[in-house]
Amino acid sequence: MADKDDVDGTRKGPRSLGLTAVHNCRDVGATINHYFGKKIMKEGFLFRSGRLDHATPADMEILTLKTHLTTILDLRTKTERDRVPTKTPSQNAVATVSGAKIYHIPYLSDQYTKKALLSRLPWYRLIQVLLCHILGFRTTVVWLISTLVIAPLGLKRIAYECLRWLKPEIKETFTILSEESNYPALIHCTQGKDRTGLATLLVLLTILGEGDEEVKAMDHDYMLSNDGLKAVREEMLAEMIPMGYTEESGFADAEEGWVETVVGYIEEEGGIEKYLTSAKVTAEEIRKIRECLLVNPS
Repeated sequence: MADKDDVDGTRKGPRSLGLTAVHNCRDVGATINHYFGKKIMKEGFLFRSGRLDHATPADMEILTLKTHLTTILDLRTKTERDRVPTKTPSQNAVATVSGAKIYHIPYLSDQYTKKALLSRLPWYRLIQVLLCHILGFRTTVVWLISTLVIAPLGLKRIAYECLRWLKPEIKETFTILSEESNYPALIHCTQGKDRTGLATLLVLLTILGEGDEEVKAMDHDYMLSNDGLKAVREEMLAEMIPMGYTEESGFADAEEGWVETVVGYIEEEGGIEKYLTSAKVTAEEIRKIRECLLVNPS
C-alpha cells in the first residue's frame, strides 16, 4: 500500500493531469489504485474536479484530447454558475470540452432547500428570506441561509441532509454513470470537494464495498482536496465570506472524519445498496457501474 502522507503531513496522490486553472482535478481510479498499490479501478474513466469556468485553452486541450471526456456532471446551482467571477473582463465565463455532454444536476434542489434549510429558520427569518427572494436580492438570500443554517450545521450534517433530500439527483447521477457510452466522465461542483465528494463517495461505496480499508481509501481520495485547493484557498475564501461563510466555519477545507461520518449515516440506512434502493437506483444500474469502473467486476 502506498504512503499517504509526505513529511509535512499533506496527502499526496498520483501525478496530476497538468491543469493550471482547473483545480482539485484527479483521476479517481488512479487515486484508489495508488492507495492500494494495485489495479482495482480502471484508470481514465472517472474524474473529479472543481469548476471548469476558468480553464485555459491548454487546460481544455488536456481535458479534450488527454482525458477524452464524454460526459460532465455539473452539480452546481444555476445561481452558482451565473455568479462565477471572471479572471479578466474579456474572459468567457464558461469553458467547454469539445465533444463532452454537460448534465446540470444541482445538488441543492428545491426540496432540499425547503426541507433541510428553510424549515430550520424561525418564522420571522423565513419571512425575511421570502421577501428578499421576491425582490430579487439573491445574494442576501444566500447570505441569510448560509449564516443562519448551513454554517451552523457544518459539513457533516449538511452531507446527511443531502443524503435525505437529494435522492432524485443521486438517482440521476447513477443513471448517467450506468451507461458505458458516458465514459470517461467528470463530476464537478465549485470546489470539487463536498458535493463532488458525496457523489464520488457513493459511487466508490457501490463498487468497492464498505470495508474498513476501502473506506480509508475513499477518505484518502476526499482529503486530497486540501492539496488540490491549496493554490486557490485565499481566493475561495474571498468568494465565500460575502456568502456568509467565515474561515472558522470550515467550509473551505476537506474535514477530517467527513467520509467516516457519511459512511456511518449510510450504514444507519442499512448500507449502500439499501440506501440506493431507497433512491430508486436499480440493481442493473449498480451492476453496470461496477462493470464500467472495476478492473475485475465479478
